[in-house]
Amino acid sequence: MPGSNVSVFDSTLYSPLFTQKDMKRIWSDDNLIQTWLTFESSIARVQAELGLIPQQAVTSIEQVCVTGNIDWVRLAQDTQSVGMAIKPLVDQLTEQGDDYVKKYLHWGCTTQDLLDTSLAMRVKQTLDLVRTQLVSLGDQLEGMALTHKQTVMVARTNAMDALPTTWGLQVSSYLQEVTRHIVRLDELYPRAITGMYGGAVGNLSSIGPQGLAVRSGLFSALGLTEPRGLANASLDNIAELIQFFALVHGTLCRIANDTETMGRASIAEVREGEAGGGSSTMPHKANPRAANMIQTLSRMGWMYAGSAPNLMDQHDVRSASMRVLNWSLVPESSLAVSTALERALRLVANLVVNKQRMRDNFEASRNFIMSEAVMMKVADKAGRGEGYRRVQAAIAKAPAEGSLAEVLKQDAAVCAMLSPQEIDEACKPQHYLGCNEALIDETIAQYRQAAGRS
Repeated sequence: MPGSNVSVFDSTLYSPLFTQKDMKRIWSDDNLIQTWLTFESSIARVQAELGLIPQQAVTSIEQVCVTGNIDWVRLAQDTQSVGMAIKPLVDQLTEQGDDYVKKYLHWGCTTQDLLDTSLAMRVKQTLDLVRTQLVSLGDQLEGMALTHKQTVMVARTNAMDALPTTWGLQVSSYLQEVTRHIVRLDELYPRAITGMYGGAVGNLSSIGPQGLAVRSGLFSALGLTEPRGLANASLDNIAELIQFFALVHGTLCRIANDTETMGRASIAEVREGEAGGGSSTMPHKANPRAANMIQTLSRMGWMYAGSAPNLMDQHDVRSASMRVLNWSLVPESSLAVSTALERALRLVANLVVNKQRMRDNFEASRNFIMSEAVMMKVADKAGRGEGYRRVQAAIAKAPAEGSLAEVLKQDAAVCAMLSPQEIDEACKPQHYLGCNEALIDETIAQYRQAAGRS
């Protein structure tokens, strides 16, 4: 039944289009609370190991730090009053605990410690999922590039027919970008999963001389990057994360754009193989819905990326107002990129490639796109400038019908340099692919190295 939700991410109707189930779970309230409880239990264990709090306090804190103890309605109401959820959470847990909990829960911590470390925990989960998705997409692209290494097609530049290429080489260019995204993710990863522990103003004053030891033990236990120095006002790593997602969207949107354009009836070189996309009024029409959703999600991702630098609008030791933006920017940008990756993976996995139509489309230009190949053959004998002029002149006075080879065989200036057989050979697309296979192979080698397969 329809609910009262207003966001596409939570809408009963639209949520399946805008969310990836694993990513939605990562950014759910349930997981948010669980990361806060994990923080409280973990820091208690570390402090007990260092003799800062009694060992019995750890047992008591662990017993109370379970999601079943949370009164969600009260937590929401108290958060409205306080403005942050950490004090209301700690108050609830303290009320339910024994004297050890009342004394030692949240020992030496401040709200930002929990908020930022919880964010780092969920960013870690997010990047682990995004990396898995990138590698899955890369595997699909690698397979398609290998399958279509010799599938000749028209290469287009500035939306116009240019020269011959192969679908395998075109696909490998997508794989190049996916490879760089994996490398970027791996480089970004340790910065993005940096937690926070410093107390009220970041100098660990509430813990005393063992503050750095507590910090080290905490982030070792949580599997996060330990913060260094004073970082309370810094969110550049989160801004970088969101803008990294924007780069991934760029690649996915490019794949979607090519799928949409190449799927037009007048081109018909590829088409989406997933079921769906039907028109409500035109029985013949199958809309490229995967491509359309990827394009939509990309624009959302770029919108988030444009907003991300606002997180760095800070002053003094820290400011709360801009940090609150990450409650929206990070979950939504994470959902947008993960959902786009999921749609792209299905698009590529089910893409129908029409090899014959790719060859037939050379006829759209009457094979005139082979003019450079012929020009280079003439250039071997007369120089590049003269070769260009002779072929250009022959095309300029070409009749309304006839292929390039037929036109050139009727031109005395070209025939003075090339035999009919040489003209025919120069006009075959498969003879003008340069280092096509080597380029595909080196791209795949780079991808396998980035994915950890070499």
